[in-house]
Amino acid sequence: MPKTPTSRAQNPMDGSRRAFLRTAAATAGAVAFAPSFHILAAESRGANERIGVGFIGVGGRAQAHLEIIQQLRAQGIAEPVAVCDVYRPRLEAASKAAGDAKMYMEHEALLDDPNVDVVCIATPDRLHAPQAIDALNAGKDVYCEKPLTHWCQFELAKKIQEAADKNQRLVQVGTQYMADENYPKVRQMIADGIIGKPVHVQCGFMRRGDWGERMPVPDPDATPGPDLLWERFLGDAPAVPFSVSRFFQWRLFLDYAGGPSTDLLVHAYTPVFCLLGLDFPYRVFGGGGTFQYDREVPDQCNIVADYREGPSVTMLNSLSNYTGCDTMIRGTDGIILWKMLGAKDCNGIRIVPIDKEEIFLPWKGFGDTAQLWNNLLECVKTRKQPFSSIELAVRVQAPLSMGVMSHLSDQVALFDFQNQTITLS
Repeated sequence: MPKTPTSRAQNPMDGSRRAFLRTAAATAGAVAFAPSFHILAAESRGANERIGVGFIGVGGRAQAHLEIIQQLRAQGIAEPVAVCDVYRPRLEAASKAAGDAKMYMEHEALLDDPNVDVVCIATPDRLHAPQAIDALNAGKDVYCEKPLTHWCQFELAKKIQEAADKNQRLVQVGTQYMADENYPKVRQMIADGIIGKPVHVQCGFMRRGDWGERMPVPDPDATPGPDLLWERFLGDAPAVPFSVSRFFQWRLFLDYAGGPSTDLLVHAYTPVFCLLGLDFPYRVFGGGGTFQYDREVPDQCNIVADYREGPSVTMLNSLSNYTGCDTMIRGTDGIILWKMLGAKDCNGIRIVPIDKEEIFLPWKGFGDTAQLWNNLLECVKTRKQPFSSIELAVRVQAPLSMGVMSHLSDQVALFDFQNQTITLS
C-alpha cells in the first residue's frame, strides 16, 4: 500500500517513523502546565452583563466565531474583548473587526485579562491542548475548535478533561454537527431498543479538492521576528526552519494536523458517538494514503474502529470526489440514517425500525456554529454541560488519533483500558 511521504521534519524524535509512533502513543506530548493566572469566574459577573470572549488564534476559522460574537453583542449576550495571534498583521485586523479589542501576541497575557470570561481557541491542532489547559487553569470556560488535540497528543486530551474537572470549567468542542436538539430524543430511542442492538455504523465526509487544507498565503515574504512568533507557532512540534507554507498552510503537515481523520471525520463521527453513548474502542485500523495532492497528510482516509460489545464503525473519506454516503447506524431490529450537509435531501434523521412505523425528525440546528455558541453561553450561566462536552470529545479523539497512528505505522492501534493509553501492535 502506498505510504504518505516521510521526511525528518515529520518525526520529532531520531529514528524511524515507527519508533516515533510508539513513543507518541505512549507519552504523546505529555508536559506540565502550571502557570499562575488571575482567576475570575464567569458567573461572578452580573446577570445582565455581556460575557467577555477572548480569541486565541484569529485566522480563517476564527473569523466565523468572531462574527457570531459580534452578532451576540448586539443582543446583549456576549462581546469580543480581546484577541491573540502570533502574526501581528492578522492580530491587528481582528482587533479592528472586533471593535478595537485588546491585542496580545502571547496567550498567557490574554488569559490574565479579567475581562475575558470565555476563550475561543482556533489555533493549529498542536496548540489546542496546552492553550485549553492554560485557559481552564485560569478559570475560563473554553470553546475549542476541533479536533480537541493534535493526533499524537491523546495524553494531553485527558489532561484537558482533568483541568476542566479540577477547575469546574466548561469545554465546548467546535463540532457543529452536534448543534441539534434532536440528539437526546434519538439517544433515548436507541436506549429503549427501537432498532435493537446497534452493531454496525458507517459515516463519511467527502470533498472534491484540498482547498480546506491548502489555505491562502497572505504574505509570501513573511519572516520570523517580533511580528511573527515562529517558536510560539511551533509549540512542542519539532524545531524546523521557518517556511511560509508551514506557517500559513499548516493543515498540510503532519507536525501540526492529522488530515481528514481529525479535521473532517471528527464532524461525521461525533454525533454518532453521542447517540450511541460509546466509550473507547479496543482496536482501530487506519488506511488510505496521499494519492492525488502534493502534501504530507493523507487525501484519502478510512478508519475502522471496533468496540468490545459493538458496534463496528467504518469511517470513510475522500478529497477526490464529493459523492457522499449516508451516515447509518445498523441495529439488529432497524436502522437510523441521515446525510451529511451538502446533500440535496439533508433535512433530518430517519429512524426505521423493522415491523414498526418509520419516524422522521427534521433538523433543529444541525451544522449551525451559532447555535453551538448559544448553547455554550447558556451553559456558562447554568453550569450544565454543553452539547459537545469535554468528556465526549476525549472519547471521540481516541479512535481518530488511533486511525492516524495505525495508518502511518502499518500497525493496529489498541486501547489499553487499564492504563488508559494507546499502543501499537
